[in-house]
Amino acid sequence: MTRKSNFKARVAFSFALASITFFALSCSRNTNFIVETDSDVVSVDANVGSSAADVQSSAEVPQTVSEEPSDFDLEALYNVSEEIELFNGQDLVGWTDENGAEPKGWIVKDGALCLTDPQNGGDLITANVYDNYIFSFEWRFGLDCNSGVKYKIEQPNGKGWIGLEYQIQDDAHVEDGKIEDRKIASLFDVLPASPSSKADAYPAPAEVAPSGEFRSGKIVVAGNHIEHWIDGEKVLSFNVGSDKWNAAKADSKFKNQKNFGLVVSSPILLQCHGYPVEFRNLKLQKLTGK
Repeated sequence: MTRKSNFKARVAFSFALASITFFALSCSRNTNFIVETDSDVVSVDANVGSSAADVQSSAEVPQTVSEEPSDFDLEALYNVSEEIELFNGQDLVGWTDENGAEPKGWIVKDGALCLTDPQNGGDLITANVYDNYIFSFEWRFGLDCNSGVKYKIEQPNGKGWIGLEYQIQDDAHVEDGKIEDRKIASLFDVLPASPSSKADAYPAPAEVAPSGEFRSGKIVVAGNHIEHWIDGEKVLSFNVGSDKWNAAKADSKFKNQKNFGLVVSSPILLQCHGYPVEFRNLKLQKLTGK
């Protein structure tokens, strides 16, 4: 190779290297981010309360987390919004079935969302997606009922919603009621909840049709920090990504779900699991970091 050819080659190499560096810097300024789910790779904007039809559930980048959630101070870390009514008490506006269509099997009666035809109905899902929030709700059920509230959910194969589940069931009459991490208010099949000190005020149902007093529940989602409440008491608190979480997940039916617990934005789901159940006073408060 001549000196002139060698000089041209060095110049061409330097120009190519500079171009690659400029492209990398430009990409780093992009406010969108790419996340990989079990089904595909998608570009996601960090928007809160967006339409579920426009924004799919997105996987969270793992973060360094505290092993002990007892030192978690919600008010010090987040601004808490006014309550948003997710259910207007009159109709199913703001809710869809699991495929985004009109819900089946659910009706509104006496200000409550009632699953009256569980055999032909399906899950009820918010039309919008949410990331950090406090979700409060009330429910009641009948004999042998199994239901739940799912959050941080995704559709790994384009069908069926998988995610974290606040368990709702008739512990006194079902087999799962004998398993600690499947009892009421637990994180289903992963982490057990402490018993509510007020549980005795809610006798076990004797009939399939929901009756009696409504019980209250609350789910707090603040980044990797999660809380479950029942009857006004916090009964479960954990950090996704901690050693406690990793061990519990590895010992659960969700051990092979790559994004389990890592979804940032998703709808909230009320589960249809073959039995009548009723929900009311569904309210959400958004959390924004300080």
